[in-house]
Amino acid sequence: MRVLFIARTYPPLIGGMEQFASDFYTNLKLLTDLELVANKNGKKTFLFFIIRLFFYLLKNARKFEIIHFSDATLAPFFPLVKIISTAKVTVTVYGLDIVYKKFGYQLWTPFFLGFADKIFPISQYTMEKCREIRIPAEKLSVILIGLDISKIPECKDANRNLLLSKIGTDLANKTILLTIGRLIRRKGHIWFIKNVFSKLPDNFVYIIAGTGSQSEEIAKTIKDFDLVGRVFMLGFISDEEKACLYQIANIFIMPNVFEKNDQEGFGIVIIEAGSYGLPVIATKIEGIVDAVIDGSTGYLVNEKDVQGFLDAIMNINLERNSIISVVTEKFDWKTTANSYFEEFKKLSKIGNY
Repeated sequence: MRVLFIARTYPPLIGGMEQFASDFYTNLKLLTDLELVANKNGKKTFLFFIIRLFFYLLKNARKFEIIHFSDATLAPFFPLVKIISTAKVTVTVYGLDIVYKKFGYQLWTPFFLGFADKIFPISQYTMEKCREIRIPAEKLSVILIGLDISKIPECKDANRNLLLSKIGTDLANKTILLTIGRLIRRKGHIWFIKNVFSKLPDNFVYIIAGTGSQSEEIAKTIKDFDLVGRVFMLGFISDEEKACLYQIANIFIMPNVFEKNDQEGFGIVIIEAGSYGLPVIATKIEGIVDAVIDGSTGYLVNEKDVQGFLDAIMNINLERNSIISVVTEKFDWKTTANSYFEEFKKLSKIGNY
């Protein structure tokens, strides 16, 4: 079975979608004859990528039984593929690529998605959003995002020492809370600092890693609540530093808040944390619900439930090795890859291949 994978964004670019695309290609290539067409240079080459993809499909689409697109923003190519080839069209959808409201996006995306033979939401929540735009249920099949367990980096002493020097304080006898991700409103950093962390005892510290539009506002909140020396913003971190953070932290915090026209399709950092045995306390909304195994890898708390977060933080009692076992069993990329492969095989039998 010949499969073409088209990725709108791909490493060396950094992000959740880029990681998914890389893991998809790496793991599916072990199961089938897989070819990649990817944009590896971001927005600056996106127009060139679109033009290159158009001519590539005109020339090569007929060679493949399955053409899988990385996300719904590439949906305008679906009818082209159906016109010029007999390939089955499939796509992974995340959330924002379904609910995005600007520039007339909702006028054309549902129409073009209708040309797909199969659509794979990354969570139950994303599937519900697909249903809201009238995607037929028979075209939808949830496949959760996986984690390539074999590629989990270790925390080396040199990286740990560099990380601790960045933090610049003695963490001995501290309970370390950790959040990693973009500094944007729906991630809930400011709400959590103001309403939850400010109420925790002095032996708690909170480390925030990542960059984004709310960086300055978060820094101001830390100062306003007199939490300098207890809340630390690290900015961009390397994968090696991230591994060390997962290992030295006591609890991973994901305090998302609802934001109109934006959403958390899944939350890959949740299962990354779990792969190191780090328990998660997260808001019970959107795709996060599929990423946290409540009571096994962490706890889900209602949105903006201050006491709920405080109680979970103060009373969490999950064993790290047990968390690792659950995450490995449920979220290993081998399982994800096999799920896609089985779906592709089903589709390839529909027709005269």
